[in-house]
Amino acid sequence: MKLIIIANRLPLKISHNEHNELEFVRSEGGLTTGLDSLEMDIEMHWVGWPGANAETDQEQEYITKYLDDLNFHPVFLTTEQIQGYYEGYSNSTLWPLCHYFYSFVEYENRYWETYKIVNELFCQAALPIIDAGDIVWIQDYQLMLLPQLLRKWKNDISIGYFHHIPFPSYELFRVLPESDLLLKGLLGADLIGFHTHEYMRHFVSAAERVLDLRFKLDQVVLNDRIAYVDAFPMGINYDLYYDSINQPEVQEKAIIMKQNYGVHKLILSVDRLDYSKGILHRLKGFALFLEKHPEYKEKVSLAMIIVPSRDNVDRYSDLKTKIDETIGSINGTYSTINWTPVYYFYHSFPFDELVAMYHIADIALVTPLRDGMNLVAKEYLAAKRDKPGVLILSEMAGAAIELTEAILVNPNDVEEIERAILEALEMPVEEQMRKLEVMQKQISKYNVNRWASGFVKELESIKQKNATLYSEKMNAETFQNIQENYRSSKNRLFILDYDGTLAAFQNRPEDATPTPELLDILADLTSSHKNKIAISSGRDKTFLEKWFGDLPITLAAEHGAHFKEDGIWHENKKLIEPWDDEIINIFQNFVDKTPRSKLEIKETTLVWHFRKVDNWFASLREQQLIDALIMPCSRQNLQIMRGNKIVEVKSPYHTKGSEAIRLLKDKNYDFILAIGDDTTDDDTFRELPSTAYTIKIGNISEVARYNLRIQSRVLPFLKQLAEKETKDE
Repeated sequence: MKLIIIANRLPLKISHNEHNELEFVRSEGGLTTGLDSLEMDIEMHWVGWPGANAETDQEQEYITKYLDDLNFHPVFLTTEQIQGYYEGYSNSTLWPLCHYFYSFVEYENRYWETYKIVNELFCQAALPIIDAGDIVWIQDYQLMLLPQLLRKWKNDISIGYFHHIPFPSYELFRVLPESDLLLKGLLGADLIGFHTHEYMRHFVSAAERVLDLRFKLDQVVLNDRIAYVDAFPMGINYDLYYDSINQPEVQEKAIIMKQNYGVHKLILSVDRLDYSKGILHRLKGFALFLEKHPEYKEKVSLAMIIVPSRDNVDRYSDLKTKIDETIGSINGTYSTINWTPVYYFYHSFPFDELVAMYHIADIALVTPLRDGMNLVAKEYLAAKRDKPGVLILSEMAGAAIELTEAILVNPNDVEEIERAILEALEMPVEEQMRKLEVMQKQISKYNVNRWASGFVKELESIKQKNATLYSEKMNAETFQNIQENYRSSKNRLFILDYDGTLAAFQNRPEDATPTPELLDILADLTSSHKNKIAISSGRDKTFLEKWFGDLPITLAAEHGAHFKEDGIWHENKKLIEPWDDEIINIFQNFVDKTPRSKLEIKETTLVWHFRKVDNWFASLREQQLIDALIMPCSRQNLQIMRGNKIVEVKSPYHTKGSEAIRLLKDKNYDFILAIGDDTTDDDTFRELPSTAYTIKIGNISEVARYNLRIQSRVLPFLKQLAEKETKDE
């Protein structure tokens, strides 16, 4: 078994030196550090873009060979592909949308077409190294189509996906013309991870409403497997930052920096150049602080580190210009001979200098307008070994959920930023240390190692669940086995559901009339004296009698409340009293306030149908209805059941299980076949012997032996059995 990480970039940088020779430098980002330290005896591979274009075929061959020794597998992209896939769809369409900057979204169809092509290139690059049983972990929004692409080729692997940026609300995500394709792409994974439960909730909402899926807590049934969604807050290499001040070179840097900044209190800001980081709001908040609190003149400075990013793009270039102008304005207004309010660094810092800055800074000002996690906040806290410090953190950053001892601010409110700066400066040292220790304890425990190992272990657990807990998918071998047992048997029992099994489910129950093909198949099956055919349905007896009354078969209506045997209808045990007005009124109230829903009233069952209702709204109303029904139904000893886009209240005396028990008493059967698609059919499956062929249509089942995903295969299967009987005779 191997662990294969697929990301937009490989964990190294390739460049040409002054002699035009290739140089390879390993990067040590958070993801690389976390995965390298996994405590698993497993071979690890990386697939990704190497960060540079090979200038010749020979150079590409050399890069591939060099990286192969590291278990790195490059995906070579052209300049046009980088522009359309990375700069285009990834960073000009998905990035602003996921960060709630809808007006910044640039949509061009060529971007989308290139995004699809590059995701396919990543798939083709990964397939040769993936073997049965391997774990594949795909990283981030540049590769949202890749899980499904791999799933088409490899069904015997575990696929995980982690989304490192925010996932937007359904209302925003739905504006993408290809939102359904992106969601289907992600659902090719067995486990989809996000930094916070909020992003997880948005994804579930979008998948339910765009794809008409139904999640049960953190899972959704798909074809022959279950996909899971969960939150895994990403951490940092805590010890690396916490122990950094013990390194002589870092100590030296810290001493020099402290001398350079003098006795001034130092506020530190570290960001990549991006409109989502809230840099201008932060500067305006600091300017407002200087204006409202002149007593802090020459006592506090803001050190602003901005790492260049995409400044050749107009929007980013304009942002840099505004930042430059704002800093110039602040310094021009407030600076003195002995004091600079804002120190501005438009470049990245080496690790030793950055952690030295973290260590000496009195305050970290981290106020993105929207951020997936923000590891700068955690790095600052970890680097404050035995030294006080205050973290001011945006409540829009994923880290805010964990770091509750920080001063949390709305990053859009410059006055709140101003007040937070004052609070941080006036916070007693004892209080600073107390809050700092609480947050350090949190991030030291939930570090990057725990994040990576937790995700991989959960993915392995899901693999076992999908492999062992649920019904086996029907295949050609299974069909052949059933046919052979059918042919050799003497007494056969068929228990068949109607809606969703013998007939495709329709939005209106009265529309689901049997097809001539179904009637012919049932007639063929009943022509053998060895066969007993029973249709066990939630339908009322009027419907079943109308369509099947002329056939010599057993009919069970309303889950066995009525049954027809040998041409005569019987009542099974006692019927309930007339429906209580309180319960009817509750149902009717929910029909009235839930457009497109309706109530079906039977003698022994009340059914609220909501197939046409928006998924999110239906889930809300479904739970509200069940809550409202619990007390009156418990008083009358009535059952409440969730079904396939329905809620049922029914008599406890009648179930498909009780009907199965009644049928089994008729004789000893050496062949039993039961097929159904709903939770009520699980009652049938539970009561049948383990040798019975129990088949669940659609969703996989914990109690059925087999799963047949598509309802349209039911009639051909039954027809094949009937034809087999004819040929044998």
